Amino acid sequence: MIKGVIFDLDGTLAYTLEDLRTGMNLMCEEMGYPLRTTQDILDAVNCGSLEFVRKSIPEEFQSDEELVTKCHKSYSGHYTNHYLDKTVLYDGIEKTVLTMKEKGLKLAVLSNKGDEHTVNLTKKLFGEDVFDHIQGYKPEFPTKPDPTSALYITREIMGLEPNEILYVGDSNVDMETSRNAGFFTCGCTWGYRDVRILIESGASALVNKAEELLLLI
Repeated sequence: MIKGVIFDLDGTLAYTLEDLRTGMNLMCEEMGYPLRTTQDILDAVNCGSLEFVRKSIPEEFQSDEELVTKCHKSYSGHYTNHYLDKTVLYDGIEKTVLTMKEKGLKLAVLSNKGDEHTVNLTKKLFGEDVFDHIQGYKPEFPTKPDPTSALYITREIMGLEPNEILYVGDSNVDMETSRNAGFFTCGCTWGYRDVRILIESGASALVNKAEELLLLI
């Protein structure tokens, strides 16, 4: 029986691509690098903001850790100023999440985006008291698809076991995280990755619109 739901953020709860591109391109302008297209952003996201930045700068600089750190600091500052310019919740998400809360489910957000951005963005979009826990990347936890952070939320925050969790995401990283943690794995088809990728990376179920998530609980 499902008693808790853990959501990915970017591409799952919210469409964030335009603001991610704005933050990245302002960094690129500052550093004198070529600007990134929406497809470039899609190709680079999912593995945490530091790797997102690394994949977005010219290849010859990607192994320079000091430079990557400098670019990451620049990107983070620009993204902080623009992360709500065009970011919106996907259709039906807010109502679906609130219905889950009314049913008494424990709810959490887990993202590879930096923790501050993850917390602030989620609270701006949903309000303060919707989710039991919101967590982005923290240095003490490895990034997804390592299941450590997901299992910490499950057991220490929610007080549940993995077989009681529905995990909802839009990428292969999410599907692998969920499988690694022993959750019921659901891929949403409206996000940043092709349906084929969701299936190949282990989705147990697919949903084409937010309301369909309610059928899984």
